[in-house]
Amino acid sequence: MKAMKSAILALLATTALLPAQAKKPEFRYTILIAKPAADVWSALTEKKIIDQYYMVPARMLELKEGGKISYGEDTDLITGTIEKIEAPKTLVHTFKFVGSDDSETSVAYEITPMGDLMCSLTIVHSGFEQEDQTFADISGGWPVVASSLKTFLETGKRLPWPKVEP
Repeated sequence: MKAMKSAILALLATTALLPAQAKKPEFRYTILIAKPAADVWSALTEKKIIDQYYMVPARMLELKEGGKISYGEDTDLITGTIEKIEAPKTLVHTFKFVGSDDSETSVAYEITPMGDLMCSLTIVHSGFEQEDQTFADISGGWPVVASSLKTFLETGKRLPWPKVEP
């Protein structure tokens, strides 16, 4: 027992001398959805479904590596390029708020089947150098998008957003 304690203390002392690695911010969110993985894949890759739950409509969606993706009403608000597409489980694209000085980042959607009738969806938004305005915005935005997607797929209805009075 004494030898084990000495070994642990020696390991801790050694690691304490190593330079600390600065960890870059990353947003990660997982939600369980009572629908098959194929349905969730369709919700991520079909414009007519995206437009039912996403905060703004999909303007462009070229489903191929190097393809363009953008969201917005009359003009683009968010733009990106598809970096990886492995149907029906992985979609990765770059992400940039149009007009923002923040760096371009990356969004990965990972779908994991949990039996035939349920899956998990994990959204990982990475590539941040610091907690900038984009990081603040997406930290509040992705849970809303994921909840809206889940509600739409499970009920066929949009989230009942309150009306904003002018």
